[in-house]
Amino acid sequence: MVTLTRNPALVESSFATQTQCDHDFAVDTVIGQMRADVSYPFTLDIFAEIANYSPFHFARLFRQSIGVPPGEFLAALRFERAKQLILRTDASITDICFDVGFSSLGTFSARFKHLVGIGPAELRAMPEQLASRLPDLGPCQGRPSTGTGFVVTGNVTAPMPCAGHLFIGLFPTAIPQSAPVAGIVTAGPGPFVLHDVPVGTWRLLAALFPLGNDPLTHLLPGDSLRVGADPWPVVVSPDVDPRPLHVELRRPSPTDPPILSALAPKVLNI
Repeated sequence: MVTLTRNPALVESSFATQTQCDHDFAVDTVIGQMRADVSYPFTLDIFAEIANYSPFHFARLFRQSIGVPPGEFLAALRFERAKQLILRTDASITDICFDVGFSSLGTFSARFKHLVGIGPAELRAMPEQLASRLPDLGPCQGRPSTGTGFVVTGNVTAPMPCAGHLFIGLFPTAIPQSAPVAGIVTAGPGPFVLHDVPVGTWRLLAALFPLGNDPLTHLLPGDSLRVGADPWPVVVSPDVDPRPLHVELRRPSPTDPPILSALAPKVLNI
């Protein structure tokens, strides 16, 4: 008679894998609901009910998985939708404010300018201004170094050769919003250097936009966009030895936070 015994390590590994799959499915499901109707008055309790977790547990696993709280992710989706409506429709800014779930035009406009970097009316006028400036977007461009702060180096790679306008920046959160604390635009994947990086804990994010002079490809990137992020926070401090940073470009996924920052206007100082 043969007695079969389970390897405890294999059982534990299998359980951990299944648990992670359950967590990923819960987060994916909630983000799918967010994207289906960004104007819906979601709450953490509603998210938790959709995911079948307690509010505290879901908030924690969402942040662990995505890098930001669920409410912050939803707000980013709302402003992404607002950008689309501003640039692709003639709807008034007031109507757009209400369409994406805000009840105060003043609050909407202030937060929009903070997160995107320019106001709603400025964004609507941006395609015409940007069209004449995109040819000036050189192969390696950024703010002139002031000689202050720290230097951060790294490398951006891609599974296949690609060229375009590659924006690389350090942001306070996992959402590319407002202006990066340090950034550069290059002609494509490869080594990079960021100057004048302030002390703090940042997230390294990169986005490759296709070549061309169509302003909407930079203001509303579509399927041709490639994105990537260093998987760990970037700690900049006199007491911390710099580690090699690396970003692998890939196609965007539904769980990626939207790019809110108007990157090209920031680099071109429009």
